[in-house]
Amino acid sequence: MDFFSLVPIKEVIIRYPFLKQYEGFNLYDDWEEEDYFLVADGDVHVSGHFYLDVFEDDVKKWLNKTLLPKQVTADTRIEGILVNGNVICDGAVINSEGDYGPFVYMAGNVSCQSMLLGGAYVIVKGNVTAEEVVMTDYNHGHFACEGAVYAPVFIANDHNTYVLQHANELFYYNDRADDHPEENNCYEDEESGDYFFSKELARHLDNPLTQTFEELKMDLEEGEFVLKGQTLTIKDAAYWRKKTTQNYRNLKRVPEACKTEELCLQVLQNTFYALPFIPEKYITEALCRQLVAKDGFAVKEIPERFISPELCMLAASKGTMLQFIPAQLITTELIIAVFTNSRSEPDINDVPVNFITEDLLVQYVMLGKGLWLDKACKENNISKSIVINSVIDAGIEHVDVILANHCSREAFDHAQSRYHQSADQGEWKKYLSKYRNKLGRIGIEV
Repeated sequence: MDFFSLVPIKEVIIRYPFLKQYEGFNLYDDWEEEDYFLVADGDVHVSGHFYLDVFEDDVKKWLNKTLLPKQVTADTRIEGILVNGNVICDGAVINSEGDYGPFVYMAGNVSCQSMLLGGAYVIVKGNVTAEEVVMTDYNHGHFACEGAVYAPVFIANDHNTYVLQHANELFYYNDRADDHPEENNCYEDEESGDYFFSKELARHLDNPLTQTFEELKMDLEEGEFVLKGQTLTIKDAAYWRKKTTQNYRNLKRVPEACKTEELCLQVLQNTFYALPFIPEKYITEALCRQLVAKDGFAVKEIPERFISPELCMLAASKGTMLQFIPAQLITTELIIAVFTNSRSEPDINDVPVNFITEDLLVQYVMLGKGLWLDKACKENNISKSIVINSVIDAGIEHVDVILANHCSREAFDHAQSRYHQSADQGEWKKYLSKYRNKLGRIGIEV
C-alpha cells in the first residue's frame, strides 16, 4: 500500500500520456504545468472516507493528516488524482461538490462502503464494489466504469454515467439510460407537489422519511450508512441535533420520537424557514410573535390562524414585503410601514390597485427611488408630474431623489422656482453641483 505523492502535471503527462485521450483531462484548458496530481503507483488503502474534492481547503487539511507525507497548503493547486492500482476504502468515496471536481483515474478496482460522485470526472478501469450505495448526481460530472458496479443500490441521477455492467439486488435507477424498472421512476407527490424518488427505494432505506435524492445525497456526503438494517450510523437525538443544525430541512425527516419541542425550538432559533416542519402542537401565538419580532420576513411562514393585523404591522416594522401579507389585511398605513422599513427598494408592484393613489405614490418616491413610478402612473391614470412636484414641494431633502432618478426639464424648473431664492438656496446649489453633468445631458447648463 502506498501513500500518494504530489507530482507536477508535466511529469504526469510524460509518465501517463494515455490520460490525454480523456475529454475531462484539462477539460477547460486552465491547468498549469506547475499544478499537481496526487499519484499513487500502487494500491491505496484508505482507513476512513476518501474525499475527492481536492480543490477544497478542508480536504487539503485532511490529506495532510492522512494520505500525504508532504504537506500541502491552501495555495497548492491539485487538479487530479491517479491511482495506478486498486483502491480499498474502509469508508465512503465522496465527491460532494456537484458543479466541478478533479480528474480522477483509478487503474484497478474500487471497494468501499458507498460511493457518491458529483462534478468530478472519474474513470475506473476495474470494478466498483460498494457495501451500500453508488450514487452519481448532477450533470456537470462524469463517471465511466469499464468493469462492473456491484452495489445493493445504484443511482445515476441527471449525471453522465457510463458503466459496462451492473448488479444491484435492491434498487437501480438511471434517468439518462432509462433502463431501470418502471416502478423505480420518481414521482410527483399530489399533496405537496414535491418530486420524490420511488417508493421502491424508500422501502430499502433505514429512514422512511427520506424521500428525495437531495436528502439521500446529504447523508452520503456525511459518510453515513443509509440502508435498512444498518447499525453503524446511530440516529439518536444527538444525531438529529447535528443534522438539523446542518440543514433545517432535515427537520422533516426526524422521527416523531426524536422530534421534541426542544429540538424544534432550537432549529427555529437559527431560521424561521423551519416553521412548516414544526408539529402544530408546538406552534403558539407567542412563538409566532417572537419569530416575526426577530425577522419580519417570518410572517410568510406563520400559520393562517395566527395571522392578525397586529402581527402584520409588527412584520412591517421589522422589514418585510407586501407579498407576504394576506390581501385582506393590507391597509395604507401598513403599505407605508413596509416601504419605510424595507431592506430593499420598495416595490409598488406589490401594492393592490385600489390602494394606489397620488398621495401613496408621493410617499413611494420619498421613501425610495420610485423606480416603477412611470409604470404605476400610466396604469392608474395618475399624473407623474404632479407626483414629482409634490415630492419636490415636500422639502429640499427630497430633491436629491428626483434629480437622481426622475430628472427632467420640468422637474428641474419646478425645483428651481421653489428653492433658488429660498432659505434652502445653499442646499439647492449643492444639488446643482452634484448633478451638473446629468443636467447638462438634458440641455440644462448650471
